[in-house]
Amino acid sequence: MAQGNPYKAYETTNVGTADQRHLILMLYDGAIRFMKKSVGKIEARDFEASHNYLVRSREIVSELLSTLKAEKAGEVGQNLKRLYVYMYNRLVEANLMKDPAMVEEVIRIMSTLRDGWANIKPETRRINNAPEANRKVNLTM
Repeated sequence: MAQGNPYKAYETTNVGTADQRHLILMLYDGAIRFMKKSVGKIEARDFEASHNYLVRSREIVSELLSTLKAEKAGEVGQNLKRLYVYMYNRLVEANLMKDPAMVEEVIRIMSTLRDGWANIKPETRRINNAPEANRKVNLTM
């Protein structure tokens, strides 16, 4: 039996065993990486490659948006939903206009969100294990 791509196997295992916070961070990291590549491609006037990177970034934002349970997360969830929609729309507009400044704006927003998720303390994350009456915010995907 032929062996497959070891990186792909690692990635599949990593995603399959990651906790929710880690998965969100992985999505943010991927989107930011694709957006940075897109900015470089726009500046190099390689619009096809830039388009492909922006489409991949939008797909990640779409995944974040579709899995967000904003109704369970109250005001924080609604604000996060609005940010995801805004970022998605800015990426569409940036792709149409070939404007790296628009992409960089989304990178800044997403980087701020990523830093927030990265700085969540373990005791804060345990809120999902608390009884329903003690839950303040549930940002589960």
